[in-house]
Amino acid sequence: MNHTLRALDTHWWAPARLRYPGVALCVVLALAGSFLANHYGAPALVLVLLLGFGFASQAADTRLRPGVEFCSRQVLRVGIALLGARIGVEQLMTVGNLPLLMVLTCTPIIIGSGLLFGHWLGLPRMQSLVAGVAVAICGVSAAVAVAAVIPQGKLEDRRLLGVVVGVTALGTLSMLVLPPLFGLLGYSDPQTGMLLGASIHDVAQAAGAGYLVSDTAGDIATLTKLLRVALLAPLLLLLGALLNRNNTGKAEHPWFLLGFVTLFGMNSLGWLPNDIRQALASTSLACLMVTMAALGMRTSLSALIAQGWKPFALLAVLSGLLLISAMTSMAIYSP
Repeated sequence: MNHTLRALDTHWWAPARLRYPGVALCVVLALAGSFLANHYGAPALVLVLLLGFGFASQAADTRLRPGVEFCSRQVLRVGIALLGARIGVEQLMTVGNLPLLMVLTCTPIIIGSGLLFGHWLGLPRMQSLVAGVAVAICGVSAAVAVAAVIPQGKLEDRRLLGVVVGVTALGTLSMLVLPPLFGLLGYSDPQTGMLLGASIHDVAQAAGAGYLVSDTAGDIATLTKLLRVALLAPLLLLLGALLNRNNTGKAEHPWFLLGFVTLFGMNSLGWLPNDIRQALASTSLACLMVTMAALGMRTSLSALIAQGWKPFALLAVLSGLLLISAMTSMAIYSP
């Protein structure tokens, strides 16, 4: 009996007990951020991140560190795996050829430009990659998803958070500025919806901007944006294979990518009942919020500010280039 208890303590109870204080604090911060977001209409992930910043000094506590590190890595991967339940190939079928052509044109341009301009600015390659994917695909969710497939130690937390903060701020600005701009340029509501969906980073921001114009623009903006999100699945598989092919350290099996693709396929085939799909999507968001709390705790604001203007300049340039690419591709591909 004693031998059995010692075995349990060694195999799972001891690590769980060690991680509990840090995990509990991250969960509390995520709940607090969710409460504030529901009451004030601010982005939940950003509020949780800010709350995490407030507890940055506690992250060094030896009692909290194991749980905080667990949330910033393993919980993140669970969230990314469950993210597959939110998207499916039907999103590729409902918006027609023009948005698809726009998205397939703009995405590689922005990711490639991110690597190119990041190198020119002297930024780390992994940070430039995360910035490019965040702008090209779906903002914060894409940033943390790509960070999950990058080999451990190749991307500092402060650099990931620099992308998260910058892309959120630029997405909010785009939501306010682009609808009146497209109106002044004479675009119709369907065209405005496509451009908003192709150029704003976050799904909620793109949908909100579209519905500020009209219901038609909002519907098309949402579908076009979801089309960009659907590209996350093949992109994660490709990046996971490329970034880990020469990894000589301890192998990290990308089980979460298998989960992501499995759920993506099940959702595409209609095998996920709506209630289960909604539950998995909500759990995914909860995991990402817990991860944001942990990343905030592990990052010093002074270290974040010390990155200077270059990371934010890269995001601003890529956002502008995405807008120009979307408008140009629409002009080229429109019948």
